[in-house]
Amino acid sequence: MGLLFNGLITSGKVANYNRRINMTIQAVLIVVLFLISSEAFAGWDVSNQRETDGHKTVAGELFTDTDLTSSVGKTTPSAPQEEASTTSEAASPETQQEAGNDDKNFAPGDWLLAFGLDDQIFPAAIIALSTLDPENIGVQRDSKTFGSPLAMASVFIRAVNPGDRVTVEITSTKLIRPSRMTVTLPDAENVYEISPHLKYEYEKLLSIRQPYPEDITAKVFVNGEEVGEHTQTVIVRSVNDCFFGLYTNGGQRFEDWSEMFAAYVNEGDPIIDEILSEALHKGYVDAFIGYQGEESDVALQLKAIWKALQDKGFKYSSISTTSVESDVVAVQHVRLVGDSTRGAQANCADGAVLLASIFRKIGLDAYLILLPNHMMVGVSSSAEKDSPVIPIETTLLASCDLEQAKDSGIEQINEYNDNPSAVTYISINGAREAGILPLRNLY
Repeated sequence: MGLLFNGLITSGKVANYNRRINMTIQAVLIVVLFLISSEAFAGWDVSNQRETDGHKTVAGELFTDTDLTSSVGKTTPSAPQEEASTTSEAASPETQQEAGNDDKNFAPGDWLLAFGLDDQIFPAAIIALSTLDPENIGVQRDSKTFGSPLAMASVFIRAVNPGDRVTVEITSTKLIRPSRMTVTLPDAENVYEISPHLKYEYEKLLSIRQPYPEDITAKVFVNGEEVGEHTQTVIVRSVNDCFFGLYTNGGQRFEDWSEMFAAYVNEGDPIIDEILSEALHKGYVDAFIGYQGEESDVALQLKAIWKALQDKGFKYSSISTTSVESDVVAVQHVRLVGDSTRGAQANCADGAVLLASIFRKIGLDAYLILLPNHMMVGVSSSAEKDSPVIPIETTLLASCDLEQAKDSGIEQINEYNDNPSAVTYISINGAREAGILPLRNLY
C-alpha cells in the first residue's frame, strides 16, 4: 500500500466518513427536468422532489473563494419584455404563476408563452442534458402536458372546442431553429402545456461567453389557421455559468442540483492528453494504468499529475463573478478545462473539475466534493466499491505538494464529523451514467 493512502486508512479519517451522493443523480434530474420545463407551472409528476429546510444559506454561499452570495441575492436586472399577442385577450403575466393550477384564468382560446429558470437560457444545462430521456429516469407525463420537459419554453393554451388541433412553433433570434409540435386537445375545459422539442444550435451555445438578450417567439395555429404570435425576451447566460439550484416558495426552499457541476468535467478535452504526455516525458511516472496496478501505483499517478500541473505554473484565482444576478437561480462561474489550463489559473471549482477530468481520463473514479463555502476533488484509492475517497485541496496546487493538499482535504472533511450531511460527493461516473454530458471547448 502506497504512502499516500497509509495515513488515510490507518487513521480512519476518510474510511469512516459518510461518503454520499446527496441524492441519486437520477432523482435529482427528475426535479431538474421538471423546473427547466417551466418552474411556474404544474404538469409533470415529480415523485422524488426534495426539500432542504435550512439549506439555503449553505447552497447560496457554496464557495468562499467565489462568493456566490453576490449571484443569488438580488433581482435580475433585465425583466422579460412582451409583445402584444394577436389572440383574443391573452392571459396577463400576473396569471402565469397560477396558470397550471387554475384553468379559470384562461378563457377559451387564450394562450401564453412561458419560459423557465427565471427567463434565462443556460447553455451548459441545455447541452449537458441534451440526450437525456426523461422517461428513463422516472418522469411521468401528466395528461395535460405534451412534449419535452427539456424544452424550457412552453405554450399554455385552452381550446375553443373539444378536438381542436393545435400546432405550436417556437423559434428564437439565434439559438433555436423553428421547432414544431401538433397535438389534439381533448376538451375545452382545461389548460394544456405544449412543449416542442427545441432544435438548438449547439455550436453557438458552446461559443457563448457573455450574456446577451435573445427573443423567443411562439406561433400558434388552431385547425390550420394562425391565431397569434407572442415574443418574450430572455437572457442567454455564458456557457461558463453553471446553474446549480433554484429558490422556490418565495425563497424559503432551495432545490439543490449541484450535480450539474459534473458537466464541466471533460475527460475528452485534448489538453488532458497533453498534460499526461508531459508527465510521462518528464519521467514522473512510467505509465498511466488507472487501477490496473497496486494502490501504490495509483498514488504515483496522482503525484505525477500534480507535478505536471505545477510545472505549468498554475496560480490560484478567485475570479468567479457572473454578469447576471437573480434571486431565483443559483449560479457559479466555472472555467472550461482548456481555459483553466491555458490561463494557468483556477479557483476551487475550476481546479476540482480539471483534476477530476484528468483522473477520469486515466480510469480513476473521480468525485467533486462540495462543502459549505468550498469545493475539492476526490478520487477513490482503488477500484473496490467501498474504497475510501481521497479528498484533495486543489487551491494548494501552486504552493504545496500533493501530500499537503491531501492532508488539508482530510482536515476539512473532519471538520464536519458531527454533520456529515454537509459534505456532498458528486460521482462523475454516476453523472455520466445518468446522462450528464461533458461540455466541449471550442478551440
